[in-house]
Amino acid sequence: MHQPATPLNKQDAVTSPDDRAEQRKFVRKVVSVAIVASAVLITLYVWSTIERHPRTDDAAARANVVGIVPRARGQILKLAVQDNQLVKQGDLLFEIDPADYEQALDKAKSALAALDQQIEVGRAQDEELKFGVKAAEAGVQRATAQLKQSGDTLHRLEPLLPKHFATAEQVDEARTKVAVAAQEVAAEEQKLNQARAQLSQLQTLLAQRPGAVAAVKQAELDLSYCKVTAPFDGRVINLNISGGAYASIGVPVFSLLDTTKWYVIANFREAEVRHMAPGSEAIVYLSSAPNQRFRGKVQGIGWAVKPEGEIDLPPAGVPYVKRELNWVRVAQRFPVRIEVENPDPNLFRMGASAVAIIKGPPPK
Repeated sequence: MHQPATPLNKQDAVTSPDDRAEQRKFVRKVVSVAIVASAVLITLYVWSTIERHPRTDDAAARANVVGIVPRARGQILKLAVQDNQLVKQGDLLFEIDPADYEQALDKAKSALAALDQQIEVGRAQDEELKFGVKAAEAGVQRATAQLKQSGDTLHRLEPLLPKHFATAEQVDEARTKVAVAAQEVAAEEQKLNQARAQLSQLQTLLAQRPGAVAAVKQAELDLSYCKVTAPFDGRVINLNISGGAYASIGVPVFSLLDTTKWYVIANFREAEVRHMAPGSEAIVYLSSAPNQRFRGKVQGIGWAVKPEGEIDLPPAGVPYVKRELNWVRVAQRFPVRIEVENPDPNLFRMGASAVAIIKGPPPK
């Protein structure tokens, strides 16, 4: 007799609950491992990126600040600027009372004019003086020749006196002529010296003229210092005086911020410095404009900072970079100067907080 086929077992058609639980455990393990592996990979990638492209928010915008130091002294008659005002190169900043310097210039010009007048008189007398020198030289030569002749006559007569070929009167007369001739030579030499001295006065006056001209130019230069102009495009800062104040030579009146060139001083950890060099490309963000990116290049990397606890010790001029934690030994930071290539003068301010990122080594 034919019997019906036995139906399939439910365990063969449907997975048992224990199997499904095992599968879920396996999937969770796989997902957990994948998450951990992804986190490790992401961490390694971020760490590698940070190592290759160092980043720091310990940075600030900087610009050169120059003290406006007058080269003339006196009362400030006119103050042409205000604090925080933007000025262009050559704009008048302030003017010092020029009265003393104008008087000094007039005095120098008068001295030069008087000297020129003396030179003109000397030039007019030059030919006459030269003729007088020649005449005096001829007089000296004539007197010298007469002295020689008188001396020769005396030398001939003196040996003849003992032999009675010449009288005592003739010898005395010859001696008198020698003495007179000697006096004439002395007189003519004195005339020659006087003539030469008068002729040399013109050369002395001519030698004095360059000094007088230089005195006039110096007085004109000193007078020009009374008007102080901006040496470059910039912004007036720390202006705390008014017209009427007294300006002294070498003492700054206020300061001028150079707005033509901006840079960022970024402090990087010492382990990050090896990934950068002068010329490395950089990206700069300002805290006041976090969505605007500025290009830059590393201009230089600091080679010296003052150690912790030696703030007041020499050498002078070495920058001090404070560490973040005092109770944990952390890596020292070194200042890196980044020159900003496309600064926005409306956003950059001296001391503004910034973020700096080094993109990589300089292009070869």
